Amino acid sequence: MMKRILLGFLMALLLAQSAFTSNATAAVVFTDTSGHWAEQQINELARLGILKENGYQPFYPNKPVSRGEALALMNRVFESVYGPVAKPERKNNLDYRYLLRSETEQLLANMRTMLQIETGIVSHYDPGDRMLYYLYLADNYKLMKKQEKENLDWWLSTASLQRPLSREEASLLLFHMMTPQKFRTANIKPQDAAAYFTSFYEWKQDTFYRDTYSPYALAIREFNLFASEKTFQPEKLMSRAEYAVVMKRLHDYFIKDATGQFKASGAHQQRIAQVYLRAATLAFESNNQARLSRFFTPTALMTMSKLAHKPKFTEHLNLTVKADENDSNKLWVIGQYQDSINGVYQLEYLFEPDASNAYGRKITRMIYTEK
Repeated sequence: MMKRILLGFLMALLLAQSAFTSNATAAVVFTDTSGHWAEQQINELARLGILKENGYQPFYPNKPVSRGEALALMNRVFESVYGPVAKPERKNNLDYRYLLRSETEQLLANMRTMLQIETGIVSHYDPGDRMLYYLYLADNYKLMKKQEKENLDWWLSTASLQRPLSREEASLLLFHMMTPQKFRTANIKPQDAAAYFTSFYEWKQDTFYRDTYSPYALAIREFNLFASEKTFQPEKLMSRAEYAVVMKRLHDYFIKDATGQFKASGAHQQRIAQVYLRAATLAFESNNQARLSRFFTPTALMTMSKLAHKPKFTEHLNLTVKADENDSNKLWVIGQYQDSINGVYQLEYLFEPDASNAYGRKITRMIYTEK
């Protein structure tokens, strides 16, 4: 009898996790979200392909979301807007047996790249690495605060990643996810970025909420991801529904960020153009047809395929952006590239308004020039 009960419990957990982890592309219809307070946000994430599963199945909106699921879902939200901007690297501190390891490693690579693009420098500070380390501290019943001596042999096991996510841990994850935006709003010099973020680990930042001294909740308050006023309830476990609502707000913020930077000027346009071209070129290198159609019109993609020299996704540096002479809504992004064999060449990309992707623009034309 006990074996049957245990088997039923495990099956329920697997079904719940599948709503977050399946790679299927079919439409999702959840059987237990109708009338739920978060039904709209859950359905929207499903429509966007962030929550994926075949056919009809329960979502278990009131069950806790696990840490690993939260990381994977955060990456899907990011890539649904920007696309992958880096290739994942093996993370030795992460249990290789964990089913969502590859998505977590992809998240870490995306986070590191976005901060490097924002600051313009390659720093030893790695937001994804720090995020997992402080999650490890919490897993070992320690404050998510800088210790006198760091354990260099830290390890996040599968069991650790399958544990429920608390609200304080969620604020830690999102604080690191938003490091590029925090750097931008803090108005600090690029070389001071590492020290700035370390001040949060030392808990030297101001507090706001009555029930926590942790600085992470206040750090992300400006992004309106949580509807918290004076108390944050840091120890409360996050349900799947609650996390889905936060992820929908994160998705909306990223949309605003991507389109807003293109509508801005100067450094903002240069940074978002670099993000766009990294994602577009990476999609081309991996021959990901679904993603390619988000970045290029068929004509531009044909031009890309016939180029004598194609820049790698890591080579879109020192870009300049200017408005088209005949239509200010169109932007020319100009990049200078160095080919190791044939020398210097230039690529000009015409970005035109297009509502089919989150950037609000698509490459419609490319001009190749040898120098």
